[in-house]
Amino acid sequence: MATKSRSYHYLAGISTGSARMLLQVIVGVCLTPFTLRFLDREEYAIFGLTLELLTWLTLLDVGISAGLRIQAARLSGKPDPDRFNRMVSTVFFAQNAIVLVVLVAGLGMALAFPHFFPIRESLRHDATWLMVLSVFGAALSIGSQTFSAILVANQQMHIDNLLGLLMVIIRTVLTVVLLELGCGIYSLAIAHLVSKAVTAVMAVVRTYRLLPDLQIKFRLASWDILRQIGGVGIYFSLGGLAGIIIHSLDTTVAARVVSIEAVTSFLLTGKFYELVGGLVWLITENARPMLGQMLGQNKMKESLAAYRQLFALSTGLAVVAAFSVWSGNGSFVARWVGEVNYAGTFVDLALAFGMIAGLWIMPNRAILSANLAVRNQTIVRLVEGALNLGLSIIFGRIYGLLGIVGATVIASLITSMWLLPLFTARMFGRPFIRFVWDDAARVFILMLCLLPVALAARRISTDLGGYVGAALGSATTGACGVVMIWFLMLDRSLRARFPIRQVYERIYARTARVFTGTPAS
Repeated sequence: MATKSRSYHYLAGISTGSARMLLQVIVGVCLTPFTLRFLDREEYAIFGLTLELLTWLTLLDVGISAGLRIQAARLSGKPDPDRFNRMVSTVFFAQNAIVLVVLVAGLGMALAFPHFFPIRESLRHDATWLMVLSVFGAALSIGSQTFSAILVANQQMHIDNLLGLLMVIIRTVLTVVLLELGCGIYSLAIAHLVSKAVTAVMAVVRTYRLLPDLQIKFRLASWDILRQIGGVGIYFSLGGLAGIIIHSLDTTVAARVVSIEAVTSFLLTGKFYELVGGLVWLITENARPMLGQMLGQNKMKESLAAYRQLFALSTGLAVVAAFSVWSGNGSFVARWVGEVNYAGTFVDLALAFGMIAGLWIMPNRAILSANLAVRNQTIVRLVEGALNLGLSIIFGRIYGLLGIVGATVIASLITSMWLLPLFTARMFGRPFIRFVWDDAARVFILMLCLLPVALAARRISTDLGGYVGAALGSATTGACGVVMIWFLMLDRSLRARFPIRQVYERIYARTARVFTGTPAS
């Protein structure tokens, strides 16, 4: 019964998360050109840089929220209400203190922001206030993380996703209204702040409905629990630092080494990789609570089987998604926001391989974190981040945006893409070479088979041009890729979860009854 419950919540998380990501894709496609009618390229880049800088403030959480998610998920397999209440109370009051630090640090960043980047004089005042509004949004987000973590730990990821859907809707409507009213660059920050506030309140309400016996009291807070959660959480925080360096500093480096306008080209060319990659990321991310429960019950064999299936499905889809986006991205971006905002074919291809590299290690990160094995993977990620930053600056000065994106792929190949599988193999007591071969061989075969298809589809997309060419190129690669995943990546047990044959036979039988007049049995 527990297994069925885990599967149900996992699928609910996947479906609602996919709906959330798809809505973000639709909003991104429609809202971006609309926004560029009211903002110039530099103003759009400033907002993008603001959001990237705000990720640094999340590090002040020192991984407490992530630690709570993991600890609470493991505890949910062996319920202990008293310990749970003490854990939640400790994290809640610790995060209230962190919010104050975030506000102070964020306001300092707001004052320095327009002077750090080469922003034109007429935009510096607006850039400062844009950052101030965004800082308040970040503080709200951090302050409500306790309740979001509780929902996720109790496999209520679908509720968290539905709140995310609501946030996207509120932000989109407010952005359109405020832009039309002439609020300019402030429209984006105000919409961001209001949507965060509304969904934060709703997360609190939903948590108490889910857990009516939940008690958050100062007297229940414990330094011992804070040290325990913080001992694990600090590594999540350091891992977050590494993630920022690896994925977010590219825009900062581009602004400093290339130009502010190059940031806009970089963001818009990579927009669909970010959105589609988010859909694939959900497959692994929604499995974290389930993995935590299994490992908390010491079900190592079941955990290994789940890891294998996650790797096959998520990595295979990452390859197909990346090549599908690349097949039509050039035609799409040129038609969507103009040729001037497209970063070029080779930057596009580098972004595709960067997406694959980033998603390659996600199953390893999920299973290691679920088993509280975070120290070694965090060190590896920090090394990768430092290497990535150094290479990005060097290659960026020589090759521009291509060098910056390429540095991300090279740094990942040298570090995380083989070291994290090594840690996973050791955790399960398996020989490393055989363990990696069992996982990676089929992925490389898939890439070799799909790359010629993507090249041909890209050529067709370019020849046709516009949205039609983009759709045809991406759809061709995606359809071929899905067929290849079915035959190359999925084992028999995983195929059994997708009853395509049974559905086909049912449709065929019903169709036959209609044409033959045979009554349903």
